[in-house]
Amino acid sequence: MERNLFVFSDGLKLVHCRLDGVYSAYLSVMTGAGSGNESAENNGVSHCVEHMLFKGTKRRSAFAISDDIDKLGAQINAFTSKLATCYYTLSLAEHLEECADVLADILFEPSLDEGELDKERKVIDEEISMSEDDGADLCLDELSAAYFGEHPLARTILGPRENVARFKSADLKEYIARNYAADSTVVTISGNVTFERAKQVAAKYFYSRLPKAGRAWQDVPASPACGSRVREKSDLEQSHIGIALPSLPYRHEKDMALAVFNAVLGGNMSSRLFQEIREKQGLAYSVFSSPSTYINNGYLCIYAGVNRKNAVKCTQTIARLLEDLKKHPITASELEKGKQQIKTAYALSGENTLGCGGLHARYALYTGELLDTAKEIARVESVTLDDMVWIGEELLRREKASVSYVGREIKRDLREVLLEK
Repeated sequence: MERNLFVFSDGLKLVHCRLDGVYSAYLSVMTGAGSGNESAENNGVSHCVEHMLFKGTKRRSAFAISDDIDKLGAQINAFTSKLATCYYTLSLAEHLEECADVLADILFEPSLDEGELDKERKVIDEEISMSEDDGADLCLDELSAAYFGEHPLARTILGPRENVARFKSADLKEYIARNYAADSTVVTISGNVTFERAKQVAAKYFYSRLPKAGRAWQDVPASPACGSRVREKSDLEQSHIGIALPSLPYRHEKDMALAVFNAVLGGNMSSRLFQEIREKQGLAYSVFSSPSTYINNGYLCIYAGVNRKNAVKCTQTIARLLEDLKKHPITASELEKGKQQIKTAYALSGENTLGCGGLHARYALYTGELLDTAKEIARVESVTLDDMVWIGEELLRREKASVSYVGREIKRDLREVLLEK
């Protein structure tokens, strides 16, 4: 696979991934503006902007945006995360330029009509309701709040209803002008597209369209708040448990060791968490672990959805497994299995335009560099059993854990349960 990184004179980055033998092309514009860059007063504005850019431009109505993409048989979508907002299309490679025209139109010429904003508030309000009705989503949002405390990363991506209700068109314009900047934006093109064509498309539609410099990352290092958050919801049949342990930031020297460790802990069906909690004890249908990494922060998340009467037992089991991982470290066979899992994930991500483009876009945005998949796989291979011991000793510290619980009332504080000897 051919990969290229090109930096325009205004600081805009182009990532190109050539995939021969495919018909499709992925095009994305990812900019470093997400909920982690917001204040309590404007929390939710990044996501609101994402919605509103699809509600019409000077040249296209909201319907025309969708219709022009649908005529191509293509797809257009967007997402907001805690550190970024991404707008992307997926189409036949022959329609790359038409898709670029639509993306550039919504990014640089949005109408941000006040009447459309009034309507879109209702849509976002429904999205917030949907998230709050999903016990797992709500549990993980509460877990971020419990772990980060007053840090911006504690806030939800959707924001509170009262913020969304008061946003005006002028607020969105001001936010875009302050946060959408060339030096913190990456255009990514992956698929059956030459590097020269990718440069031509990026130059024509995205170069010199943004201010050169934007804001600095607000993702400053945070100490774990060691909090406990409870949301009682009497209408839920299932209870949801989240546990966050201090972990590693994005591109830490031990990040591949963490990825392998997580695969063994709770990243797949043969993991220790899955085998003990689901297969042996039948306590949960969904149970997993996953590292959440940010530029200067990170935590290791453990989640389980259980019957309310099993919430305490499940938490006790997790505590026991964490201690057991320190007393009985990951074995050579588990290490090799974890390595294969991570290597395969990297390899498969490079075999489709969407996965390849998304992976490279995030890496370039956060590091300013081009991801070398072969080097990343070599880093996976270099992980040792000593690294597994280090991860267990440094990260599996229950006294630094934060805990969230969503469901019907239980009589115990699950963080206290987790800390029991």
